[in-house]
Amino acid sequence: MPYPFDPEEPLSDPSTSEAAARAWDERRELLTGWRDFSREVVVRLGELSRWSPPETLLENPSHGLTHMHTICSMDDLEPFETIGYRPFDLFLTTYCAEYMFGDVGGAWVLDEDPGSSTFGRFLIGEYDTDRPEATVDVYAAVTAFLEEPKGRSLRKLLESLQGSMGAPVGVQDTSYP
Repeated sequence: MPYPFDPEEPLSDPSTSEAAARAWDERRELLTGWRDFSREVVVRLGELSRWSPPETLLENPSHGLTHMHTICSMDDLEPFETIGYRPFDLFLTTYCAEYMFGDVGGAWVLDEDPGSSTFGRFLIGEYDTDRPEATVDVYAAVTAFLEEPKGRSLRKLLESLQGSMGAPVGVQDTSYP
């Protein structure tokens, strides 16, 4: 399954029609499933990374930082996709989100603001009690990151997400040597 909503495919304001309201109801229902699915993808990543048990990566995403950083720094991700890391953008999006949930807090939320550029998409939210409306589009950050050339730094991506979330910047790498 790819990321559930194409950022280029706009969603109508639910107040404009009955069909749009139904589409919104479906997205709201999908949110719980997406939260569960996201966690399952990280466990699958743990399996592919040969963690025993694979849930270790979900419980402690920082344990897999060196492994994921090594993959992300490669120019060609096709060999990894061939062995199961497909689609890689989905694996990386859910991994980064789980890292942020553990590091900064928050959860997946649905952007329901018709005036927002991320309207209708799943974002990281609920991490700032002073700004409950604050969100971060982790999928957009990952997509831009994957467009960078060989040598891209997963640590820098995670630090940029921390900064976007207003958290202290500094990635904890608890990978085993």
